[in-house]
Amino acid sequence: MNSQIALSGQVYSLTHALYEKALDGLSPEELRKSAGPGSNPMIWVAAHLAHVRCSLLRMLGHETELPWGGCFGKGQNPDPGTYPEIGEVLLLWRQTGQALLERFESLTEDDLSQKAPRDFPIADKTLVGAIHFLAFHEGYHVGQLAYLRKWLGKESLVG
Repeated sequence: MNSQIALSGQVYSLTHALYEKALDGLSPEELRKSAGPGSNPMIWVAAHLAHVRCSLLRMLGHETELPWGGCFGKGQNPDPGTYPEIGEVLLLWRQTGQALLERFESLTEDDLSQKAPRDFPIADKTLVGAIHFLAFHEGYHVGQLAYLRKWLGKESLVG
C-alpha cells in the first residue's frame, strides 16, 4: 500500500471491525430506535457508512452501484419503513470493505495525486485528501454507533 494512505488504510480496518461490533446482537427494533428528534437510528448510520464506502470506491475508479438509490447520502432521510435489513447492510459493508482495501493496494502515486471528484472540507483536494477525510468520517460515525449502542444499554465497543 502506498505510504501516503497506509495509516488511513489501518483506520479503515479498525473502523470496519468496530462497526461490526457496534451492530452485533441488536434486534431490528433496537436498530431502528432513535435517540430523539434529529437523531438517526443505528440502521441509518450503518447504511450511510456503507453508501459512503461505495462512493469512495467509485471515486477510486471501482465500478460499483450506489445502494438503495442513494437514499443514505448526506442530508438524505428516507422513510424509515424503507430502510434495508441489517443483513443486507452488513453484506454490502463487508464487500465494500474488502474491495476498498484491495483498491488501496493498487493505487499509484499518479492515481493518488489526481484531483478528488468531490470537494471535502480539508486543504488537500487530491484523492489522498479524500481518502484521509473519509477515514475520519467513518470514525466519526462509528463513534455515533458506539454512543447509540450505549444509549440502548449495551456494552461499550472499547474500554
